[in-house]
Amino acid sequence: MFDEKAPKSVNRDMAILWAKRASLAVLGVAGSYLTFCVGLAYPLSSRLIRPRLKRIPQLESKHLRRFLADRGIGFEEVSFRSFDDTRLDGWWFEAGRDRPTVIALHGVSKNRTELVRFAIALGAAGINVLLFDGRGHGKSEGRFVTYGFYERRDVEAAIDFAVSQKGVSDVRIGLAGISMGAAITLQVAAANRRVRAIWTDSPFASLSRVSMDRLRTWTRLPVSALHPVMWVAMKVAERRGQFEVRAVDPLALAAKISCPVYLIHGDRDAVIGVEHSRHIFDALASAEKHLWVIPGVAHGRGFRRVTAEYAERLVGFFGRAFEGD
Repeated sequence: MFDEKAPKSVNRDMAILWAKRASLAVLGVAGSYLTFCVGLAYPLSSRLIRPRLKRIPQLESKHLRRFLADRGIGFEEVSFRSFDDTRLDGWWFEAGRDRPTVIALHGVSKNRTELVRFAIALGAAGINVLLFDGRGHGKSEGRFVTYGFYERRDVEAAIDFAVSQKGVSDVRIGLAGISMGAAITLQVAAANRRVRAIWTDSPFASLSRVSMDRLRTWTRLPVSALHPVMWVAMKVAERRGQFEVRAVDPLALAAKISCPVYLIHGDRDAVIGVEHSRHIFDALASAEKHLWVIPGVAHGRGFRRVTAEYAERLVGFFGRAFEGD
């Protein structure tokens, strides 16, 4: 590259030229990577806060209604308003005003139909059940999903609705949830002492951690390359959804939960790894806590795979929690 016989000034000029070329190359790579990060940020933020919704036709399913009617299970179409006037639509399964109540929360992109099994099992045990579509899901209003930042206040509104409109006791309230719904139950229980017990199936430990897990699965890129992409995507999501990602952290709140907690997770969960539940279990301050890891079960599929045992544990857990009230 350099000629030892050439004047020093020529070699100096060559060094400067190569340094400029190297700088331009570095800037080019950096610019390309920045473009890559920004290009991915918006679609990734959309995937996070505006997920593609599933099960929408099932909300009007005649087969589902006939299935319930054949078993003598009735329900009422209900709606209530959250703190920001967002309308939330759901189904109320009545067992009696003097009976305890469980509010069940579905996973991301799903709706209340995901939880009908809960309503059947708990209703048969004489427990009122409220199922509702989370904001931005099903028939409920709301543009963005925030995984508990606003949804935990939606659950507060659901509790208020059950107490004020259905006349149930405000000290006999339980929560059950799957996936995102499970993470929300933990966030609510950490702050609301009206919640007597929570059943939490396949929760994530924190939104930032599970988002990174999912991004690694989607792109198959190393973590070091994904951190800048995730940072930009999260900032875009926060700005669009008007929330804080770091505040959605069930693991950080676990030590504030004092009511009984039943954690469930499949050991074949490829969406939210079982280690999320293990970490939450270890951090819980609850005097009564359980962790049931179900062998060979994928994400949120426990009730489908081991139906009888799942229903028995579910009913038994809430039965003990409400015993003596």
